[in-house]
Amino acid sequence: MTPTVATRNAPSAPGAIERAICRIDSLRARAERRTGASFWGLIPFLIFIVLFLGIPVCGIVLSAFRVADVNEPGSYVPSLVNFAASFRGASWDAMRNSLQISVIAALVGGVIGLALAQAILTTRSRKLTAVVTVLTSVLANSGGVPLAFSFIAAVGNAGIITGLLSLTDLGFTLYSSGGLILMYQYFLIPTMVMVVLPTLAGLRVEWKEAAASVGATSWQFWKKIGLPIATPAILSGFVLLFGASFATHASAAALIGGGGVPLISLRIDSGLAGGNLAGQENVAMALGVNMIVVALIVLLIYMPLQKRSLKWFT
Repeated sequence: MTPTVATRNAPSAPGAIERAICRIDSLRARAERRTGASFWGLIPFLIFIVLFLGIPVCGIVLSAFRVADVNEPGSYVPSLVNFAASFRGASWDAMRNSLQISVIAALVGGVIGLALAQAILTTRSRKLTAVVTVLTSVLANSGGVPLAFSFIAAVGNAGIITGLLSLTDLGFTLYSSGGLILMYQYFLIPTMVMVVLPTLAGLRVEWKEAAASVGATSWQFWKKIGLPIATPAILSGFVLLFGASFATHASAAALIGGGGVPLISLRIDSGLAGGNLAGQENVAMALGVNMIVVALIVLLIYMPLQKRSLKWFT
């Protein structure tokens, strides 16, 4: 007797293929609708970027590349003279000094912020971590004239702390490169804590336990596992601190004014405001382009490092 196979309820191959094709088309159409909706939602943001970032940057770049035509008064010709002037004399001193102060301030803030973040995690207090997270996000965005006046009242020549600790007798003055570096720490240290705290908190307990199970000490764990994993976040934090220090203007202007410590941001301000640098507006624009280039370099270094630091925790 030959066995029979029941095929009455089995779907036909052509019908299944057609339903699969319809399902794929439906998913594709849904994805296209979502993409279209996302694009239209980005239009206000793109308009904002073009109006308040794109157009000003284009204006700065165009102004930096033109100089007055000596043969035709009132007209301009393209030239690299402004950029050449930006790398000479007082303009170059301002650029070099800004770079030096930014590097030192970023190093100091990075080391202190890293140590502080690790100390916070050592307490294993969720409430303390939550409070620190909120405070760092607020303090990292603090600055400007109020910050400068706060430091003047605290550690200025007639400041409260200056009088209590006799800092003037020790040769300390707030109105110097060292004073700027000290003031920058108010927002640099919280920024570093905010950047590295999630990475340090993401180091899994299982990794430490596995290292301890094979006889590794705490130092060996950090040397072989912890620091290699946290290094991208630490470097990205340093780069971010450098960029924040380099771009600071209002706090430095309120603290030292137009003299004392040459900074590129103050040099640009003086060039655009006239005064002793009247007629050098386009040189100031060239300095602005130099700052934009530095900011782009910082961004191009920061983004890959930040992406690499997240690789272990996603």
